[in-house]
Amino acid sequence: MGDPDGRIDELPITKASVAKSFWMGKFEITNAQYHRFNPTHESRFEHKASWKFSEGHLGWDLDGANQPVIRISASEALAFCKWLSKKTGRSFTLPTEAQWEYACRAGSNKAMSYGDADADFSTLANMADANIRRLAYDTDGRYTGDLTPRDARFDDSGLVTTDVGGYKPNAWGLHDMHGNAAEWTRSAYKPYPYRADDGRNSPKGSDGLVVRGGSWRDRPKLCRSAFRMSYKAWQKVYNVGFRVVVECDPKGAR
Repeated sequence: MGDPDGRIDELPITKASVAKSFWMGKFEITNAQYHRFNPTHESRFEHKASWKFSEGHLGWDLDGANQPVIRISASEALAFCKWLSKKTGRSFTLPTEAQWEYACRAGSNKAMSYGDADADFSTLANMADANIRRLAYDTDGRYTGDLTPRDARFDDSGLVTTDVGGYKPNAWGLHDMHGNAAEWTRSAYKPYPYRADDGRNSPKGSDGLVVRGGSWRDRPKLCRSAFRMSYKAWQKVYNVGFRVVVECDPKGAR
């Protein structure tokens, strides 16, 4: 785990093992799926001023049925997992940080599962590309500041979150591990070296939890396989959603 050319919190490079095999959701949980648990939730929309939000209709919809659900706290994501476990008889939860990075890399030791961070991601991921310029377009006769960093060399055809599965999967068939919506893990944001037995994967409610994968608003360097950041478990963030895992016993039963 980690990246020798990454940020300080990605060091030292850590050898980690995943004790149990697991299944991971092919896609991020969508609005439609989450609405079966909580029909009142709204992922809302992205305002054209980029960093502002409003109750009007001057932005891009984030509440489409197949867009990833966002503005979900980690506590709500875990409540969804508990509900889903009860409905299905299988034990769903959020991935640990090690499970997430293992699944994202899909056997690659590059910055991204598909290669280097400066590779063309147009068909591979929804990240901050040439389209981000549209955030500064005219709204009501005024222009907002063009302040969002981006890699303008590429055009992935998306601006805000897009329907899950619209980009090519990694080598293990998982979509949107880089970009689209960032994703909660259940691991506390603790320094490396990573240790699964130090309590980080059963954190207290006040701990900051690791978020992985970056989003549509992040350049590739913030969507790398090793990139990590954190929010408090109660925070509902405009570009953070989640996907689920099911851990298996040693014989592979779920």
